[in-house]
Amino acid sequence: MKKDDEKNFLSGLKTQDKMSILLKSAGMTAFEYLLKEDQMIYYNAHLKVDREMPGFLKKLEASSGIHPEDVWKVREFLQGRLRGPVEVRLREGESYKRVQMDALPVEGDGEKIAGCLKDVTEDRKREEILEEQAKRDSLTGLYNNFTGKSLINEYLTQKNPYTSCGFLVMDLDYFKNVNDTYGHLFGDEVLSTFAGFLRTFFEKKDILVRAGGDEFVVLMKDISHEALAKKMGQLIKTIRKIEFSRPGFSITSSIGICYLAENVSGYTYEQLFENADWALYQAKIQGRDRYVFCDNLRRFEMAAPSNLEKFPEIDQRYLHNDAVATAFEIFEKTTTFDAAIELLMKVVALRYQLDRITVVQTDIRSKMVERSYQWRSEYVPEVLENTDSFTKEDFYTLFRSYDEYGTTVLQQDNMKMYSEQARNLLMQGGAKTVLYAAMYSEGSYVGAISYVACQRERYWSKQERKQIGEVTKIITAHLMKNRVLNRMPGSSFSVPDYDSLTGTISFARFREEVERIIVGGYAGPYCMVYTDFMGFKYFNQKYGYRSGDQVLKEFANYIMETIQDSSRTYFCRVVADQFLAFLPHHKPEDSCARIEELNEEFVRRMQERFPDSRLRLRSGVYPIDKECLGASTAIDAANYARRQVEETSSRRVVYYDTALKGQQQMENEIINGIDKAIAGHQFQVYYQPKISLNDHRIIGAEALVRWIRPDGSILRPDSFIPLYEKNGRVIDLDFYVFEQVTAFIRKNQDMGRQMVPVSVNVSALHARDTDAVAQYQAILERYGVNPDRLQMELTETATVLNYENVRRLFSDFQKAGFATSLDDFGAGFSILNLITDVPLNVVKLDYIFINKCEQNERGIYFLNQMIDMLHGLGFRTICEGAETDRQVKILTEVGCDAIQGNWFSVPVPAEKFEEMLYISKK
Repeated sequence: MKKDDEKNFLSGLKTQDKMSILLKSAGMTAFEYLLKEDQMIYYNAHLKVDREMPGFLKKLEASSGIHPEDVWKVREFLQGRLRGPVEVRLREGESYKRVQMDALPVEGDGEKIAGCLKDVTEDRKREEILEEQAKRDSLTGLYNNFTGKSLINEYLTQKNPYTSCGFLVMDLDYFKNVNDTYGHLFGDEVLSTFAGFLRTFFEKKDILVRAGGDEFVVLMKDISHEALAKKMGQLIKTIRKIEFSRPGFSITSSIGICYLAENVSGYTYEQLFENADWALYQAKIQGRDRYVFCDNLRRFEMAAPSNLEKFPEIDQRYLHNDAVATAFEIFEKTTTFDAAIELLMKVVALRYQLDRITVVQTDIRSKMVERSYQWRSEYVPEVLENTDSFTKEDFYTLFRSYDEYGTTVLQQDNMKMYSEQARNLLMQGGAKTVLYAAMYSEGSYVGAISYVACQRERYWSKQERKQIGEVTKIITAHLMKNRVLNRMPGSSFSVPDYDSLTGTISFARFREEVERIIVGGYAGPYCMVYTDFMGFKYFNQKYGYRSGDQVLKEFANYIMETIQDSSRTYFCRVVADQFLAFLPHHKPEDSCARIEELNEEFVRRMQERFPDSRLRLRSGVYPIDKECLGASTAIDAANYARRQVEETSSRRVVYYDTALKGQQQMENEIINGIDKAIAGHQFQVYYQPKISLNDHRIIGAEALVRWIRPDGSILRPDSFIPLYEKNGRVIDLDFYVFEQVTAFIRKNQDMGRQMVPVSVNVSALHARDTDAVAQYQAILERYGVNPDRLQMELTETATVLNYENVRRLFSDFQKAGFATSLDDFGAGFSILNLITDVPLNVVKLDYIFINKCEQNERGIYFLNQMIDMLHGLGFRTICEGAETDRQVKILTEVGCDAIQGNWFSVPVPAEKFEEMLYISKK
């Protein structure tokens, strides 16, 4: 039915019909009000009279249960002077529920109102909850920065002149080390727990804000100076006692405080924050874990520079708008780089009350510095008129002092860590405070920009340092581009414009252009796409490098020709057969489908020219979001997504979504957390018994590592061993596990127990080190354990891929008295043609082997013959992964010596294994 038809249909219904339609909506009650009689009639769900209330308006205020403030709404509504819907509050017990009144048109003389009441209490509660959630930081539950700032400014504007308050800025000492050492998951736990503590410590009337990262703001209302100081002493002490899930872990905090006494007003959030942040900085200088009061609230006042008349060329907006946006606008609108840099330095100097700004180019190899650009006020001298030198030690001192924003602040009276030569270089020209902001090109340090105050020492807040760091990045990007365009020969800033093979822009220029777009917030709906050819080396081997280069050229031409909006797209070759594209991005499924379509079409074209080539393209796609820090972040994420495409996978384009981000973060935590995990004994050894098929006794065990994380979660080896195999740290883990097993054997020897042999997994990476066996022996000698108590296991695949080295390693183990075992036999590459030459004692059949062989009589016959052959070569046989009675029966019948699997026991902790072993022997 059309809308107009529906309207006509309703208007033709009688009042009762209309109310019947309304009552189909849950929670509605129909009513009629008769104006002449002043009578209210309520109907039930069947449109029968439920209750009549004569003299309704007369009794409205006295007995209706309507909130006194809403009585006028009901009166005006029923008398036709207020149109619906109208929301009123009705008493329900000790509280009120919210009800919405609305009316339907009634045919007649206008002496009757028909309508409905709908309970909207729950709807309003949900809306209030959602509104409150939008004001809160998602991790900590405290007010977010925007809301907190608004609430505090509102309080300051309306502050009672007879009340006083305290303004706190606090952060957690060395919090960056928490994330670096324990990972961001535990870091989030610390922030969440700390926020929970703040809610219990402060009063409900106080305003608690997470300003960002580990920085918090608190406004304490109606508190005297004496009470505030006492409260701060309690706060510092109590923070040290906060308990976390990680035993023994504790935190401290540094706090900067502003106190607004009675009759003090006119301050804003921004002014108080700057003053309290200055006090926070003093607390850190004094050693952290303490609080400091701001000594003068007029230290930071939001006054405009007084000498603006000297700079009529400066747009007033530049002094008040966001500093980063201003820098982008100046470079965008100014015709030449030299004019832009000169104008920007003037603007920055006025905004931050500086006396000199110098762009300093650094050549680390020659240990020389020279200036590129300089702005100074008329009262201070020029500096770095000639090149100057520095020492390696002084450079490292400066470089290591840069913070997370790429800045470091030097004060004239605190330069003892530098040599006299460096002090003269870093603080020349009458400088009292210098902020150095690092410049990087292609990931390499190429210099710094010095922001200098000469008239008095200057404090730099965290927010200001962050802004200066971003402005410096923008200057650096444009400086690099300017030097490339002007082709300055011999300069360390010089980078090529184009890739010599494909003709695309160079990787360096690609990164600069993309960095400018992302950092400037101009990215919009963009995505980064990282693409390469799978197994391209085999193509080169088969068709030659000349043909390979031609394919790469044609792929670059194909992409550039296919891209519709080339003005908004950047494309380059990274290296070899790897390419990057920065493209407009809409829906994830559309982007992935489009990229896959492009890749498949190019492969199809190449297949016609090289029929046997089997060329395959794979791509990773990363959407640019607000959290993206820059080009490097986007490239790394897209590259990570690309690497998730496996050889056998049918999916050739992977989208970097929330799940993949979590996976990458977990991998980073695993990779970076190994040293802490080993030192804290988070890696624990589990033992899976080996069972004799002759009498079902425990005759041995395999040591299997588990990572027991601080939050109680357990990671299995397949989540971290492959990562440690890639970065080589599996060697350290192998030695750690071996030492834990050796200590376990020694402990039981000292208790007079006869230990069964334990097999320990050995990475094939040990085969590259001729001293590996000696290191294992040294561990045994330290604990006084004989090597015959241990078996050293390598997988069949690792043995085949590293045959000569592994063969030597096995031989060295046997010469040293160890037994050797071949793991996962039958699961991967076949070693049948080599097995007679490998020094082995035990062959372990993989669970895949028994699963396949048990399916029919031919499989069982093959298994029988295989075990007979292995016995004939002098090897003992174990089948791992045995889980059913049928499998155990078959393995017994075919003569297998032992089994290892869940049929008897899953891997168990050492204490449980001891219990199983010694109970079974009694």
